[in-house]
Amino acid sequence: MQNERMIRVTGHGELRIKPDVVHLTLTLERTDADYAEAVAAAEEAAKTAKEALLKAGVGETEMRALSLHTQPRYETVTDENGVRTRKFTGYAAVRRMRAELGADPAVLGRVIAALANCGAAPETAAEYDLKDGESLREKLIALAVKDARRRAKTMAKAADVRLGAVLSMETGSSTPIVRAAALRMDGAELQPEEIVLTEDVRMIYAIE
Repeated sequence: MQNERMIRVTGHGELRIKPDVVHLTLTLERTDADYAEAVAAAEEAAKTAKEALLKAGVGETEMRALSLHTQPRYETVTDENGVRTRKFTGYAAVRRMRAELGADPAVLGRVIAALANCGAAPETAAEYDLKDGESLREKLIALAVKDARRRAKTMAKAADVRLGAVLSMETGSSTPIVRAAALRMDGAELQPEEIVLTEDVRMIYAIE
C-alpha cells in the first residue's frame, strides 16, 4: 500500500445569531353543509385577518396567500342497534396565509393582539429566520476553514512534519437550530432564542 503523506482534518464553524425576521403562518378554517358557503366563509375570515394585519402595520407586500383546500368531513355515529355508520357533517374549507415582519417583540405582540381581537380566530404559528442567510454561510465556511487549518497545524507540529498545500476541501450543509418562543398576549415570551448555525469543512493537506 502506498504511503500517503497527508493530513485529514475536519474544521467546524458556528455562529449564534439573533433572528431578524418572523414568518407568521395563519390557518383559517370554516365548515358548512354547503361547499360554496364553506369557501366563502373561509375567504371572508382571511379578509378579516388581512385587514387586522394591515392595521397592525404589516405591509401589503409582506403578505402572501399560501393555499386554499376544501374537503368533506364525516363523523362516526352508532344507532340503537349498535351499527356504526359514517355521517356527512359538512365541508371544511381551510385558507392558509403568511405574513413577514421584523423580529421585534413589540411589533410581534401588536400583530398577535390585532389577530386575536379581529374576530377571525386564526390558528397562528411563528417561525423565526434570518434575512441574509447566504452571507452568513460564507462566514461559517471561513470560520470552518480557519479551524481546520489550525487543527492541521497542530497535528503537523505534533508529528514533527511540515504542513503543505491543500489537496482537497469539501463542505457540508449548514444546520440551523431554531428555538421559537411561545406566543403570549402579554408579550412576556415573544423574545426568541438565538439561531445557531453550524458548518463543517473536511480538508486534506499534503505533508512536505
